[in-house]
Amino acid sequence: MGVGTPQIKLSRCSAIVTVSQKTPVVSGQSPAQISRVRQIARALFLRFSRSEQQKRIGHLTRLVERVLANQKQDEKWRIIFRRQLNAVIRHLYISGSDIPAPNALAAHRFRLRSQNEEDGIILVLLQAAGVVGRRFVEIGCGRSGGNSAMLAHELGWSGLMVDASRKAIASLQKTFRANPGVVAVRARVAPDTLNELLSHYGMTGEIDFLSIDIDSVDYWLLDALAVCSPRVLVTEYNAHFGPERMVTVPNGSLPADAPKGYSGASLAALEKLARRKNYRLVLCEDAGVNAFFLRNDLAPEVPGLTPAQGFRPMVDKRDVSEQRLKEVDLYRVIDERGLPLIEV
Repeated sequence: MGVGTPQIKLSRCSAIVTVSQKTPVVSGQSPAQISRVRQIARALFLRFSRSEQQKRIGHLTRLVERVLANQKQDEKWRIIFRRQLNAVIRHLYISGSDIPAPNALAAHRFRLRSQNEEDGIILVLLQAAGVVGRRFVEIGCGRSGGNSAMLAHELGWSGLMVDASRKAIASLQKTFRANPGVVAVRARVAPDTLNELLSHYGMTGEIDFLSIDIDSVDYWLLDALAVCSPRVLVTEYNAHFGPERMVTVPNGSLPADAPKGYSGASLAALEKLARRKNYRLVLCEDAGVNAFFLRNDLAPEVPGLTPAQGFRPMVDKRDVSEQRLKEVDLYRVIDERGLPLIEV
């Protein structure tokens, strides 16, 4: 908001801000409340000097911005709460029913520490595959610990969490300090360094769980993996590439000005690679982000899926109704920018 003229535009504001010497009060939207905000704004110019007006307007601006930010947070938590409630209902009425795969797997989804209810899916897949060492590897763990956070925090598993962010690793080291079996390492993992890193931290041979989510060369990391054999594998796929084409970004650093969506690999590309490595696709979670694979020698009762069967479009995380994102012609954007895309 500017202070050059005595006018404040608050038509987009959906809250009332009461200015006083005490803590401001925030409540829901109504025409009368919007009018009250405008009255407060006008009063600022009648009661105070110009310098004091600027201070008061700055305070009002920050407060309104905070209200709007809180509203976005409210939307986020409404989504989370609704998903948690739905998970309880599914557990009571659906998950024990005689329903076919992949619906039977998806019916177990819930969120403890994951982003898109992966926790429940991971547990049911580990139950089907069997657990041998209670060890995990999370490549691209972020600040939360990624898909392995529940295994580390709730179940006390040991494992390796890797991320390129210094702040993320510092946060995880505090979060999991009570579990000495969790090692959080700051590293920018590349296909030619992946196996050395895993070997250095003892993550070789059979491990129970591996998750790859680095939003760039995920395909090439999985392609390079050689020193360990996870029983359950999760990889992020790029739903904007659609369910059919087998494509990935090249093996290397992404351009600094890469358009949004130019990252990762299509589900079809990852499924083909996983199949070559003796894994089968068994589910994609409903948000359209992660694909789940089982090693072929495990849980024969869980059938594999084709990419067309498993594919889920991406959900708009900012929408309380969890609508699917409008399809983006990412291929056209890539062609217009002259960016490389590898068919595999």
